Amino acid sequence: MDQSLKEVFLNFPVFAFNIDDWLIFKGVIGALEIKNQPVIVQLSEGEVDWWGIERFYNAVEFEKKRGLSLYSNIDHGKKEGVLAGAVEIGFDMVHVDGSDLSWQENIEKTRRIVQLAHRQGVLVEGEPQQDLTDPEKAAEFVVETGVDLLAVFSGNKHGMEDGKEERLDLVRLRSIKAVVGDTRLTLHGGSGVNVDDLSLAIKEGLISKVNINTQLRKTFRRELEKSISQYPGVKVYELMSPVVEEISEAIKLILQTSGDKNES
Repeated sequence: MDQSLKEVFLNFPVFAFNIDDWLIFKGVIGALEIKNQPVIVQLSEGEVDWWGIERFYNAVEFEKKRGLSLYSNIDHGKKEGVLAGAVEIGFDMVHVDGSDLSWQENIEKTRRIVQLAHRQGVLVEGEPQQDLTDPEKAAEFVVETGVDLLAVFSGNKHGMEDGKEERLDLVRLRSIKAVVGDTRLTLHGGSGVNVDDLSLAIKEGLISKVNINTQLRKTFRRELEKSISQYPGVKVYELMSPVVEEISEAIKLILQTSGDKNES
């Protein structure tokens, strides 16, 4: 893998998978060994505490050396120490989530991380609002902070509800994209979004990064419960192998939504 993440975003929309545990990471690797396309693997702050940031970084770097197109990210980073640590260690990008702060506090915090990260060649994603994204506010946020990517909400939301699909407001997405220049838009809560809407947003180049988390967690739990009910032994690798296989299958299906955004 010799492309920087910034170069990847020029040609590909990238799915970003939260890695709750080594077994989910193993599922991602299994999928990429079959369909090797650029993928972001990311940790929330809770996942950082579970993994250990250096342990996770080293696992990603090992797979990069094997030729897999993996990129690392901190997802919803609120603690500046965690974000700065990820920049220092060599993560490919970090997501500054100051959306629970006042507007000006969010801008100032995000700007500080942007200045730190850009000195190291690390991309930064910002999040201006927790609810429906206003195009004018999005444009202001980009100008004031200098972020490379912007988390937007246009019918999507964090998490997913069983049996309910989220429909994207493509008109709003087009309006946002028109005013943010070269800044890439990212979609959080990709697990519950209508596939046709998502495919169209990707095809039009509206969305460059799609976060997937809840879907993998639900797959993990469902398949673990099934495996426990069917396997009477105590060998962990035999118990967990079907779980990892199903995670890999789920990821391969998700990746089919992606591909070169310039393809017809």
